[in-house]
Amino acid sequence: MTLADYLRVLRVRARVWLVCVVLGVGLAGLYNYLAPVRYTATATAFVLVNSSDPSSPDNFQNSQFAVQRVKSYAPLINSPDVVLPVISGLELDLAPRELREMMSVNSPPETVLMEISVTDEDAARSALIANAVADGLGALIEEIETPQTGTVPNVKVTLTQPAEVPTAPSSPRTLLNLLLGLLAGLAVGFAAALARHALDRRIKSADDVRSVTGVAPLGATLRNRAARRQPLVVLDHQGAGAERYRTVRSALKFATVDSSLRHVVISSPDAADGKTTIACNLALSWAQSGARVCLVEADLRRPGVATMLGLDGSVGLSEVLVGEVGLDDVLVPWQDDLLWVLPAGSLPPDPAALLGSESMGSLVATLRDRFDVVIYDTAPLGLVADAVVLGRAVDGVVLVVSSGATHRDRLAACVEMLESARVPLLGTVLGSVRVRGRDLQHYTPHDQPHVRSASAASATSAARAGAQDGSGAPDEPDADGSPSTEDGSGAEDDSSTVPSGRPRK
Repeated sequence: MTLADYLRVLRVRARVWLVCVVLGVGLAGLYNYLAPVRYTATATAFVLVNSSDPSSPDNFQNSQFAVQRVKSYAPLINSPDVVLPVISGLELDLAPRELREMMSVNSPPETVLMEISVTDEDAARSALIANAVADGLGALIEEIETPQTGTVPNVKVTLTQPAEVPTAPSSPRTLLNLLLGLLAGLAVGFAAALARHALDRRIKSADDVRSVTGVAPLGATLRNRAARRQPLVVLDHQGAGAERYRTVRSALKFATVDSSLRHVVISSPDAADGKTTIACNLALSWAQSGARVCLVEADLRRPGVATMLGLDGSVGLSEVLVGEVGLDDVLVPWQDDLLWVLPAGSLPPDPAALLGSESMGSLVATLRDRFDVVIYDTAPLGLVADAVVLGRAVDGVVLVVSSGATHRDRLAACVEMLESARVPLLGTVLGSVRVRGRDLQHYTPHDQPHVRSASAASATSAARAGAQDGSGAPDEPDADGSPSTEDGSGAEDDSSTVPSGRPRK
């Protein structure tokens, strides 16, 4: 991975490493709060080798002797001859082991100094103990260095700097602990973000789609609050969402080189991937270009097209295939004949058998003669084989991939299923791509204000009328509490009856 890849991972997984940083700093702050406050007092002693003649040339050797001997004196601080007199002299309520844990001695290199430090929760008592230990250690050293035949010790220990009462605690070191907590949180967070990124099998970008299918997606649709309130974004002709669908439409025109593309099946690996929303918007985008378009609600398990467009879908495709009604009786015009819709009708017990029947083949041929483009919204391919059955009779299948929701394994299984059935995969559409507000800018003429078209306003009115009629009921709400269709579009599933019509020949 390059530096740019690492930065992208940190940006995408910002929540992971930010949580780790907050936890690291929080734990450090908790330690600072709970840890007992301790003070450290230090007394300094000077070790000197006695000499009868200060000008003697042996003084240099004596000083070197003292430097070497100082290192040997340090362990004597734990001697009972030092510890016990300090406890009794200061009347400390401490065991010898506890006092030894409080004391330490250090000798700077190449010096004859000994620094005796005592750490205690009481600042004044730490200074008293440090001075008492320094006196006791000095007395023990002089006693050891006194010859048996003499009374004057060879070494003299002098307390040159008595311990003073410390004014600031030595622990906890608040700032250092917070800094260490921050660094530890960053390190753990960075590792967790990389691990989460490596283990995450969800598709997030066009590169992820390309790694599974071998080709880049036909386009990507946006995920924003406006699209959730009004999923038919192509009705806002100059909006960024409409431009995304025009890009998908243009890419689909070049999906087949040898023949013109007229019949397209829209499916997805899983439910709630947004296939119905994309099928409706793609059909409208094609119709806005001047083509005669028919949108067929071929999802005979959980239909959602009629609900999204505010139509009555109680009679439709199922009745046509079993011969109960004629095609012209159930074809419904939408928005002043801008688009023709064939609702699903009643739900059959075996949708796959009905879609693979000879009647369906005849219907496909009839629609091919009447319309320039026919788009079929089918059930999720990752759950049922309806898209494969219908895909054999049309030009191919387009798979809708939901950014941040569809797993690579699910998409790979769908691609393999289409290849096994020799059904052409026309491409993929990456849906629900998260973008920032500034990324929604689009190129429009200066003299044309960015306003919602009249058709968008009328579509909103139709949806409200359907809600008042109560002819449709919303599916289960999303995680944020907003109602959604089976493809997660977030549109209200209300419908109103619209009179049927006949297509123009």
